[in-house]
Amino acid sequence: MCLTPFRAQGEKIQKAAGAPRSSASCMKSKIALFAVAILLAGFVLIFLMTFLEKDAPVDYAGKEVTAPLFSLTALTGEKIHLADFRGKVIILDFWATWCPPCQEGIPDLNRLYKEYRNDGLIVIGISLDRGGPGEVRQFLEKRGVEYVNVMGSEEVFQAYSGLPGFGKIQGIPTAFIIDREGRLQKKFVGLTRKQTFEAAIKPIL
Repeated sequence: MCLTPFRAQGEKIQKAAGAPRSSASCMKSKIALFAVAILLAGFVLIFLMTFLEKDAPVDYAGKEVTAPLFSLTALTGEKIHLADFRGKVIILDFWATWCPPCQEGIPDLNRLYKEYRNDGLIVIGISLDRGGPGEVRQFLEKRGVEYVNVMGSEEVFQAYSGLPGFGKIQGIPTAFIIDREGRLQKKFVGLTRKQTFEAAIKPIL
């Protein structure tokens, strides 16, 4: 007998039909499920190969796109306004606690902030978690994170996913470099190391 999550319903259908499912039918179902599993595994592999890359910078040549302004809630409850950081160089990082490459990149972002904050660098993490600020705050406190983190919104995500010349945000981590005039300079997709960020921010600090 082929067991499914809807076994009781299946038995009713069999009785109504007047005959149990054949072993050949069971075998066909198993083969179909196996094929679906292989297909899903392929998609997962492609996703991991795309978003677990070490460095995948994407530059916008014109550098005339202004970073969309936003007001988002920090993990401590206060409102964070991007406009308040005009005159600073900003690394804006879209991330989530459940994302392994995001987790791996946090120490480098923290080191960058501590090393260059006196030179005018601000790091803002935009969490895409659904669990609430308390869960994210606990996650970051365990890692000694010092830079600002806020809870993301669909509106802000869409604003940064529709920028001309930068493409959509299709995976995380995705980071943007914003210069002192509020213009977007670079976009990094996937795990990005400290030295790559340094090469991007040093000329504009």
